[in-house]
Amino acid sequence: MEDFNKERVLARIKKMLALANDAAAAEGERENALRMAHATLAKYNLSMAQVEATGGTSENRVLGQFELREYAWMRSVAHAVGELFFCIMFYQRVQVKHARYVFIGKESNAHTAVEMTRFILSNIDQEGMRQARNIPGESPRGTYWRSFCKGAAARIYQRCQELINAAQTQTSEQATPGTALVLASVYQSERQANELMLRNQGVQLRTRTSRQQRPTVDGYTAGRAYGDRVQLHRQIKEN
Repeated sequence: MEDFNKERVLARIKKMLALANDAAAAEGERENALRMAHATLAKYNLSMAQVEATGGTSENRVLGQFELREYAWMRSVAHAVGELFFCIMFYQRVQVKHARYVFIGKESNAHTAVEMTRFILSNIDQEGMRQARNIPGESPRGTYWRSFCKGAAARIYQRCQELINAAQTQTSEQATPGTALVLASVYQSERQANELMLRNQGVQLRTRTSRQQRPTVDGYTAGRAYGDRVQLHRQIKEN
């Protein structure tokens, strides 16, 4: 079994985020944040599942959270990233147009989902405002910005689903029947455990219908293109 532990996983994720805005990184050195972090946690969760299956100690399950403005595109990103990193995400209104985004999962999963969601939301917001400032008559957080953010969120949601499906297919093909746990079963067992914790916390989730305005074509298309890249991290070497 590969030598993975919580401290090492969290340290690696922290290093990814710390190097995110390194302006000195050449384009050839950059890597995709979602793919790197997901590959790390997928291996870790498979390792932990095998430990638990043989009677080993399970990692603590926690509530990871942060507060931020509340937009439908933000909720979409948070939900997608939470699911990608083996968590259940929900949000609570804390004041007008602000919400608490909460992730339920194992400590390493919840920590990664929180940090990655905050990082992605910040970058979408900043890039949308940067592009909007270059358009005559547009305010930094006006029509173009909203459309850009919606487009980026839609593409990131799709990419998260693609990563989940690809990882599950790959591990299923590599697994030996009766001797290895596949990632699909880990996703299922993690969701069940997270739902149990949700019930124990007395949380009852309600769905909400979005009332978003139709996005402008230019902003939405540019946002999808940005969401398709998200190449923000320098490649990280193993210690």
